[in-house]
Amino acid sequence: MSKYKFNKDQLKFVEDKLGIKGKLRIFLGYLIGSILLAILYYIIAALFINTREEERLLREREMMEQEYKNAVEKMNLLEDVLSDLQTRDREIYMNIFKSLPPDLVNSAYDAAVYEHLDSLEDMEVVKFSAQKSAEVEELVKKAGDKLDLIYNEFLGADNATDIPSILPIERLAVNQTGASLGMKIHPFYKTMQMHNGVDLLAAIGTEVVAVANGVVVEVTRSDRGRGNQIVIEHWGGYKTVYSHLGDMLVRKSQQVKQGSVIGRVGNSGLSFAPHLHFEVHLDGRAVEPVNYFFADLSPREYREMLMISLNTGQSLD
Repeated sequence: MSKYKFNKDQLKFVEDKLGIKGKLRIFLGYLIGSILLAILYYIIAALFINTREEERLLREREMMEQEYKNAVEKMNLLEDVLSDLQTRDREIYMNIFKSLPPDLVNSAYDAAVYEHLDSLEDMEVVKFSAQKSAEVEELVKKAGDKLDLIYNEFLGADNATDIPSILPIERLAVNQTGASLGMKIHPFYKTMQMHNGVDLLAAIGTEVVAVANGVVVEVTRSDRGRGNQIVIEHWGGYKTVYSHLGDMLVRKSQQVKQGSVIGRVGNSGLSFAPHLHFEVHLDGRAVEPVNYFFADLSPREYREMLMISLNTGQSLD
C-alpha cells in the first residue's frame, strides 16, 4: 500500500516514495520483530509445555523423591529399633555382669569421612584409600609378628602339649567366665585388689584338668586364702595355678599330661561361690590366662570370653 504526505508547496497530498534505505529499514524492523516474537513464543512454550523427554525425566524424579522418602522413613525406623536394642542390651549386660558393656567400636573411626567419600575428588579418594591400606598393613604386620612368636614357641617345645593351650575345665561355656587379670573389687572386703587370674564358674565336683604337660610343684590344703591349691610347672618358664579346689587328685613331684584330671572344683578358702581360680605365670609374672585357651576356643568364643573377663568388675576371691 502506498503512503501519502501533504506537500505544502503544491498544497496537496502526494505519494511518498521510499528509497532503498527506507525499504531496508522497514525490512530489518519486521525481521527483528519476527525474531523477537519467535524467541518469546519459544520461552513461553518451554516454560509451560514439556517435551516427552522432559515428562519422562519429571516422572523419574518424582519416583526417586518418593523412594528417597521411603528410604529415610525406613532408616529412621531402623535407627529407633537399634537404639532400643542397644538400651535393652546394656540393661541386660549390667544386670548379669554388674559392669558397663565394652565399647567394641574403634574410637578412631570417623563415620563423617565415609559419608563424604562420594563427593571427594579422585585424588583425595586415592590418598584416603592409601592411608587406610597402610593402617591395615601395619595391623597385619603386628598380627603376623604375634603369629611368628607363637610359632617359634611351638618350635622350641618338644610337643605342642607342653605349652598351656586348653581350658582347665572341659566343655566350659563362655558365659561361665568371671573376672580376669587386673584390679577388681574383692567380694568380701569391697576394696580394689589385684586379681592375678581368671574365675571360671562351675559346680562343685566338676573335674579340673592340667592345661599342659608338666610337673606338680605344689599341693596345698588350706581353709584360708586360695584354699586347696595345685601349682604345675611347664616347659618354657610357664607355671599354672589351680585354686579353691575341693578334691586334689595329684601329689607333689608327679608328672601330668595335658588333659589329665588333677582335681575337682570346690569352694575352699576365701571364695564367694564355687569356682576355679586359674592363673598362668610366665617367667614369674602373671599373664592373661584367657590368651592361653586358644586350642579350645574359636576366635568368636575367645573374643567374647576376653570381653566378659576384662569387663567384670568384681572377682569371686
